[in-house]
Amino acid sequence: MIALVDGTLTSSLPVDDPLLLGGLGVYEALRTYRGRPFAVEAHFERLHESARWCGLRCPDPVTFAAELDAVAEAVPGESTLLVTLTPGGHRVVQARRFDASRVGRPVRLATLHFEAPAALPGWVKHTSRGAWEAAARRAGVDELLFVGADGTWTETSRSNLWVVRGGVLCTPAAGGRILAGVTRATLLAIAEALGLRVREEPVLPGPADELYVSSTLKELAPVAAIDGVPGPGWGPVGRVLAAALPVHAADDPPPG
Repeated sequence: MIALVDGTLTSSLPVDDPLLLGGLGVYEALRTYRGRPFAVEAHFERLHESARWCGLRCPDPVTFAAELDAVAEAVPGESTLLVTLTPGGHRVVQARRFDASRVGRPVRLATLHFEAPAALPGWVKHTSRGAWEAAARRAGVDELLFVGADGTWTETSRSNLWVVRGGVLCTPAAGGRILAGVTRATLLAIAEALGLRVREEPVLPGPADELYVSSTLKELAPVAAIDGVPGPGWGPVGRVLAAALPVHAADDPPPG
């Protein structure tokens, strides 16, 4: 792994940074395709808005892109990139070799009734995730599937949600209630280009023809089980999207 802290090559963060105790920071996780960071502008915009909400210092877009390029170039092959902004005013940019085994790997979920509070809304990509991680460990699953106040499935603790029923691909709308995933937006664009039937609407719990989660590091992955009940596995819609995503991402034009 290689890391920059405030632009300096180091792996040390001051021990008095409030992030270590309070947990409130914001971050973005990216990956490279053909050695180039994917969707840099979209990730910067989301980081900037998350930092603004939390009152944290955010770098300018030129610095953000330059530091991503610098750490990515230092890692052989494809890399996972992580940018974290701390309440102590520090900027941490990390890169490590990309774990391709995570792409498409089936994900086990456990349901949790959760609605993001007004003080820290769902569209903010924050680091205050300890309660979720603890709950997932207790349940012996990879991620939590959030059941909102209206009884619908909204997202997971690490991913966006996709359901196929009757040939229609559905995903909850990104109206502020959930995290607007960068890979989610890419998949929607691909689905539209392929002429798939797509709806952004509330997703009711229940059986599905296909069921997936998506994120930058896993791309699109089938749900293996929810609360121990097996999922449907890969289906035709998911296979088409999964095959198109890396091609689209690798051809994504450079920012600016």
